[in-house]
Amino acid sequence: MKDLLKVDYGVLALTIVNFGILLFLLKKFAWKPIISALEQREEQIRTDKETAQSARQTAEQLKQELEERLAHISQEAAERMAAVVKSGEAQKEQLLAQAKEQSARLIEQAREQIESEKEKALSDIRTEIAQISVLAASRVVAQQLNETEAKKVVSQVLEEVRKK
Repeated sequence: MKDLLKVDYGVLALTIVNFGILLFLLKKFAWKPIISALEQREEQIRTDKETAQSARQTAEQLKQELEERLAHISQEAAERMAAVVKSGEAQKEQLLAQAKEQSARLIEQAREQIESEKEKALSDIRTEIAQISVLAASRVVAQQLNETEAKKVVSQVLEEVRKK
């Protein structure tokens, strides 16, 4: 067991020489391709990052443009809706004015017709009253009666008029 813990300088020297040769061979043949591959990979990652950043900026610009268009479209729709409402209100007011005008015209025509019929009725009543008065007076004169008989004659005349 004591031999295992002793340092063998020959093996140590060979190990150092082997390690040196390994480093030399790695430097000569492996370091440059490994470093080159790592640099290429690093450049590819950088390029991909720049492409992704560019794509992100483009997407943000597109998003901003779409939001602006949407806001513009919403505003335009609101303006059109307001114009339609305003137009509807104007038409409503116009129809109301026409209806009021027509209503006033009809009321005036009805008043004129009522007044005309009233005048005609009054004229008819006057004519009939005059006829009744003449008829009653002619009968009273014809009979030359006293007051009670005159009232009786007037009542009879009124009865006759009512029957007509």
